[in-house]
Amino acid sequence: MTHSLSKQNLFAYLAGQANPLERQMVEEWLKNPANTETFHAWLLEWETRSLQFQPDQEAAFAKLSQRLDQTEAPVATDNVSTASPFFPGGWRPYLVAATVLIAFLAISPLRSKILYQTYQTVAGQTQSIQLEDGTHVNLKPNSLLQVPRFGFRQRVREVSLIGEARFSVTHKQDNQRFVVKTSDQFQVEVLGTEFTVYARKQGTNVVLDRGKIRVDYKTDTKKQQLVMKPGEMVMLTKQGNIHLRPLAPVKAIDSEKGHLFQFRNTSLWEACYLIQEHFGLKVEVADDSLAQRSISGNFHARTANELLDLLTATFTLRVDSTGTTPILKDN
Repeated sequence: MTHSLSKQNLFAYLAGQANPLERQMVEEWLKNPANTETFHAWLLEWETRSLQFQPDQEAAFAKLSQRLDQTEAPVATDNVSTASPFFPGGWRPYLVAATVLIAFLAISPLRSKILYQTYQTVAGQTQSIQLEDGTHVNLKPNSLLQVPRFGFRQRVREVSLIGEARFSVTHKQDNQRFVVKTSDQFQVEVLGTEFTVYARKQGTNVVLDRGKIRVDYKTDTKKQQLVMKPGEMVMLTKQGNIHLRPLAPVKAIDSEKGHLFQFRNTSLWEACYLIQEHFGLKVEVADDSLAQRSISGNFHARTANELLDLLTATFTLRVDSTGTTPILKDN
């Protein structure tokens, strides 16, 4: 729904001088994402003209943070809906906070809190997340995902990840790019695919299951790219070295011996990934440095527990099975 809304209509609304009909017209206009940029420009102009108002910036930001964290449904007043697809609870409570946003947008903690929704898991916890574009994310334990709080409004759908997550990305008709950023030096760009990203202190791994992705990375000041195919794995070390290779091969053999796992400098993280892919058992690794330890050799396994026993014996590990997901820990 569109309206012929003037700047003066919005200014009257912001000043609390609009009648009920004018309020409804403004609020309908605010619901349209196409008007967001115009709203912020006019809001800045209105705030500049209203210099007599001196907000308590710390209190405003604290109030905004509290409201952003609330999940309760907004309450309508005067029989006029003040709900907005961008801000829960309507626009008015955020006018003071908008002043803080405009003045301090360059300050990282403030900018991150306002512009991004953060999903975070703890040890032994996973979270299933459905993004607004239909993309599904399975966030693994001890991980953090940031997505734009107000939706993907730009040409790029970009999210940030610390930890581990599996992505099933929805393709867009306009070929809108989807980017998973793990640092200033590394990001994964896709156009509809399934893949897993592991981004920890010790290094970054990307495994491609289906589709096609491009990895952008930086060595010193030089930007480089590589394209992955299904069944491949990219490893970026803590030192900035990058390696592309096939996943550890797994062959089906006779029913008594089960599967043949062929490990060649295969990381423990990759071995656990293969356990889940072939047996359906999710296994986590407690420590980042432990996850990067490597193993070589051929191993037969009929079940997930058989391969898990081989790994714990090889690495001298113990399995913590107090929760729903087995966790490998240093013994």
